[in-house]
Amino acid sequence: MTNPLLDANSCDNLANLRGNDLLELLATVESFLVEYRDNLGLPDNATFGVEIEYEMLPRFLVTGYINHKLPRWDSGYDGTVSTGGEIRSPILSDTKECWMELKKICKYLKRLNAVMNHHAGGHIHVGVQSLGSKTESWRLFVKTYMLYEHVMMRFFYGDKINGRSTLSHYAPPIADRIYENIQEINEAREATDIICELPGGKYGAINFGHIHTYYLDSISSGSTIELRCPNATSEHIVWQNNINAFAKMLDTCKNRAIDESFLNYQIKKYKTKKGKVYRNEVILKSALEYADLIFDNNLDKMYFLRQYIKDFQPGVEAREAIHAKSFIK
Repeated sequence: MTNPLLDANSCDNLANLRGNDLLELLATVESFLVEYRDNLGLPDNATFGVEIEYEMLPRFLVTGYINHKLPRWDSGYDGTVSTGGEIRSPILSDTKECWMELKKICKYLKRLNAVMNHHAGGHIHVGVQSLGSKTESWRLFVKTYMLYEHVMMRFFYGDKINGRSTLSHYAPPIADRIYENIQEINEAREATDIICELPGGKYGAINFGHIHTYYLDSISSGSTIELRCPNATSEHIVWQNNINAFAKMLDTCKNRAIDESFLNYQIKKYKTKKGKVYRNEVILKSALEYADLIFDNNLDKMYFLRQYIKDFQPGVEAREAIHAKSFIK
């Protein structure tokens, strides 16, 4: 009999589980292994791209491989990883062919033992049309992100339990900066007014500087919301899981499927983090709330929670990102 917690056709309210039901959930999460999927069920117009940084690997080798095996992709220099480089994808969509391309380059990096736990980031660009132009959609996105940034940061550590050493400089949390302008965001009449109130500058957990405000509803090359906080990884399954979580967050907000009154209630209790970079604390209640808000099926929730929880290694003060125990099939 299939475990209903792993059923893509079921959607339980996990944040309401108590006692033995909660223990059963945690046991299922702990034993669950995340695997690659041929598609994620993203909307047909959803587009995304990735920037894979790597270290300790000659860039000319990667460039030669890209030119020969993946000519749509690009290999180049990035100053934050001087001993390696950055691989940039073309515009991708939720198809088996695109996922196979991502898998191919990750397998190559793993085979050559590329280092990805010092300075390397794993940026994700999602086409802004995934959120659209509705003012309410943008308010829901901004408020949800602000309230659950601490959950998302740990999730986007990927196969590591903590952030890379340069995270606080190149992709620091932005929730407190959003909170400073929450009144203006509430009063905004247009989506473009909200965008103007969001943290500027390239260096943040999310970069809004690539958005072309004239093209919020249509696919426009380069008009993206850039997620900068994820650690880089050579695990294609983690890349796919990251893309799934962020793209479905945008889609859920676009469809206005979140109760804004619940978010407003939570905002009243918001406590600023005073610019601290989140470490590796597991806050289960918040993670379950976030999964219930964003995902419309139990299987997606399990994929999210498995990567979020990872394992319960104690907090570390390290100069590099520390690998978690494997949760990948």
